[in-house]
Amino acid sequence: MKSFLSDRQARLEAERCLQCFDAPCTAACPAQIDVPRFITMIKSGNVRGAAETVKSANALANVCGKICPEEEFCQSVCTRAKQDMPIAIRELHFYATYHENKLGYSSPALFHGNGSSVAVIGAGPAGLACAFELAKLGYHVDLYDCKSPGGVPRNSIPAFRLSVEDVRADVDFLSRFFEFRKADVDRKRFAEIRKSHDAVFIAVGLAVDKPLPIPGAHLPGVMPVLLFLESAKRTPETTIRGEHVVIVGGGNVSLDAAATAKRLGSQNVVLIYRRGEAEMRVWKSELEEARRQGVQIQFFTTPVEIVGLKHVEGLRCRRTQLSDRLDATGRRIPVDIEGSEFTMETDAVIPAIGQVPGAEFLTLFDRTPGGYVKVDESFSTSDASVFAGGDLVGGEGTIVQSVGHGKKAAHSIHRHLSEMAGT
Repeated sequence: MKSFLSDRQARLEAERCLQCFDAPCTAACPAQIDVPRFITMIKSGNVRGAAETVKSANALANVCGKICPEEEFCQSVCTRAKQDMPIAIRELHFYATYHENKLGYSSPALFHGNGSSVAVIGAGPAGLACAFELAKLGYHVDLYDCKSPGGVPRNSIPAFRLSVEDVRADVDFLSRFFEFRKADVDRKRFAEIRKSHDAVFIAVGLAVDKPLPIPGAHLPGVMPVLLFLESAKRTPETTIRGEHVVIVGGGNVSLDAAATAKRLGSQNVVLIYRRGEAEMRVWKSELEEARRQGVQIQFFTTPVEIVGLKHVEGLRCRRTQLSDRLDATGRRIPVDIEGSEFTMETDAVIPAIGQVPGAEFLTLFDRTPGGYVKVDESFSTSDASVFAGGDLVGGEGTIVQSVGHGKKAAHSIHRHLSEMAGT
């Protein structure tokens, strides 16, 4: 179904909903949106009420209405699929929030304060969701970030998937619930923030790209994927524009980079991945989009050396095959095939092999073997009054999963501070 529904299509689709008791769609949503309720409102013509229901649960309602991978969450468990096909939940979600944008936001009353303050460091999905939820619980929230609020949706997700205006719609609504303080938080500033607030939530994401561990990775023409995507969204006219571009990786970010390179005008865009298609951890819709854009995908291929004197001229690769050994994720480990080396012509290489935390002050907290901040089930770190969530604690996830982290952490913070106060 198309992502934009007419009024008639939305009503007809809403009428298909079975209004399940203990709805599995709501249980599968990381943001815990009351799906049957907002669909009922669409069916009755109360579109504003439907949007308010979504937004009360999901701080990034407009963003998730555009890009949430519903096939992994709500729609994957829709009971209606047993009869014919699942309800187009994300499309109905987008229908509601889109029309509320056109009508103008309703003006919710400000929440009563409880006299306590919480700092949120990182203004991406997890940080925004935590700030919103804390405000609803009565806390004064100071939100810190060195960039404008929005995080990955604002800075890195390609404009053809999500425009800055899409993100701004959510940020404009949320901005009344926190004080935004533009700041690059270092170790000294963190200590000041920690001292001046009752609790802290950290959601700075994964800011540093992993470099390719091969010779030639320093050459001009090699551009880390986050830098590439941010540049393409902010100033596409100055972004690297190789005629032949190779993206190295096998996740959704690598697909975004490949599709973006094609849209910027690169004639030959190849994505190489060391495993097969079955092992890719990507959304099917994103893989199909990259292929529609003309991206070539070479599986069972790993880079060995970036070739060139003063600039990238080629990429030497080897063929791979899957061994019987498993990695920490349960996937078979690829191994090189001897004598299979070949060189691809290219003038730009974009590594997209993952990101790691970058903020200096994170050394204050216990970390997992993978380098993420270690938290317990309440999102509390090794400092009982400091909490963390989003990609920072579990690696690359979805926007709605980060929203879920922020909401749950806010309630954990509330419980912690209530216990500290003896209430």
